[in-house]
Amino acid sequence: MTTYIKKLTVLTAFLIGAASANADLVPRQKNIPDEVTVFVTLIVNNDITKEKIAEFTKMYAEFVDKTEPDSLGWSYHQSGEKVILIERYKNEEANIVTAKNISPDGIRYKLLQDQLDIFTVEKVSVYGAFTKKLVDFNAITAKKLGFKFPFEYNPIISGYSKNAK
Repeated sequence: MTTYIKKLTVLTAFLIGAASANADLVPRQKNIPDEVTVFVTLIVNNDITKEKIAEFTKMYAEFVDKTEPDSLGWSYHQSGEKVILIERYKNEEANIVTAKNISPDGIRYKLLQDQLDIFTVEKVSVYGAFTKKLVDFNAITAKKLGFKFPFEYNPIISGYSKNAK
């Protein structure tokens, strides 16, 4: 019986050690309490091929990834006849950087114009931890750019967002 207990103790210690070592290999998730997520509903303009859409959206997403470090995600999704662009930001300041970048003097203004040749924006829906500061900044930017589509704002009630970095 004593040998059995010793073996069981050794096995238990081994399993706990292995589990602890494995836990260090799993990427830790970082909470993002102030995340802002934007859904842009896009209508594909006439005579635009799926290949053109795929090529352009890949290039656009790569540009954002390289130039906006607090952009957590930028992805385009087919939704029937429409395309949904999902933008994820660390916080409202990161979303404001995007608004500055698409403005007439911004580094992404030309790309935005190219995107508007491919898509017509139906609406922009903003979700998350934003304040009046973002709402006002977006209104000023939309006016500068002559945007006529609606912006909808949906503040967070509760929840969480994680990123594996």
